[in-house]
Amino acid sequence: MLAGRSLDVVILVVAVATLAELLADGRPVPALVSGVCGLVLLARRRTPAIAIVAAFAGQLALAALLAWHEPGGPFGLFLLTFVIAGGLRPEWAAWLGWACGMAAVAVAEAPGSGGSVSDILLTCGFCSALFGMSLLVTRRTRAHRQMAERARQAETDRSAAAAEAAAAERARITREMHDVVAHSLTVAVVQCVAAGDDLDSGASETDSVRTRVRAAEGACRDALDELRRMLGVLRFGTEPLAPSPRLAELAGLAGAIGAAGVTVELSVEGDLDGLPPGVELSCYRIVQEALTNTLKHSGARTAHVSVVGQAGDVRVRVDDDGCGAAADGHSGGQGLIGMRERAAAYGGTLSAGAGPAGGYLVEAVLPRGGRR
Repeated sequence: MLAGRSLDVVILVVAVATLAELLADGRPVPALVSGVCGLVLLARRRTPAIAIVAAFAGQLALAALLAWHEPGGPFGLFLLTFVIAGGLRPEWAAWLGWACGMAAVAVAEAPGSGGSVSDILLTCGFCSALFGMSLLVTRRTRAHRQMAERARQAETDRSAAAAEAAAAERARITREMHDVVAHSLTVAVVQCVAAGDDLDSGASETDSVRTRVRAAEGACRDALDELRRMLGVLRFGTEPLAPSPRLAELAGLAGAIGAAGVTVELSVEGDLDGLPPGVELSCYRIVQEALTNTLKHSGARTAHVSVVGQAGDVRVRVDDDGCGAAADGHSGGQGLIGMRERAAAYGGTLSAGAGPAGGYLVEAVLPRGGRR
């Protein structure tokens, strides 16, 4: 079926042809009514119900003025009105138009007006068939459009989901790079500074300097390996990440921090078996980042780490005897943001600030189930 501008052209052609025919027959009033009917039909998209009722009212006026059931332009305009009624939206406006059209046929073809019951039935049946075909085509067209729109929306949703997943993966890799690489480089910098201080002071113990340089070298190599691994994932998407560290490896982390100059007292208690990998990794990274901040900013000599597994959650506590939250960089930055994000990702909470006895305190509570 025609729609939009194409149907507007058809309406204009039929209305003008009807008007010209009636003017040629010397009937100016019916010609004017047919022209008004055509203009009303052109306004169907803005006010469909009003337009179709007015159009059929005009057709009824033509029926009163003419015997339009005979072949000719006025009856063609009447049939076109039924076709237009079937394509109206909302659909109740279409059925309203059909009812008005049936009423117009009944009045125009009434026996007292020169018609008969058979004329009414025949005209109603023919007009209803046109209306039904138009309505069916309109429904099918609308259904196809809805299917196409749903397909486009589904594609848009898939693209958005893929972009969101990619963003989440980039954020995860960024956190891993910050946690691992920053930690390794911090240890390396601290060891290099300590080795330089030993040399500047003229210390004769070359073994101490050598040990610090070797430790810095190892930390730099770890950072370089991690960078290569991460860049491989970002570039090719196929190289696997290194296995996630576990809480059992906290002793090695404490040893590395201790070698850099901060003694770490580690306490791991309670039931920590069966933790989801994400929760265990988050706990490890929170401890790692807290100790890295202690090493970088606090000037502390000792740090205390406590990880306690309870029935419903895991509690992590890291405090030191340094200069506290006033330390440069210790009260904010990406590290603290990353710790809070890790805790929040698994339904947990994290607080950080000055400890009750001085120094700096980081406390986190993560649910065992890792609910998000």
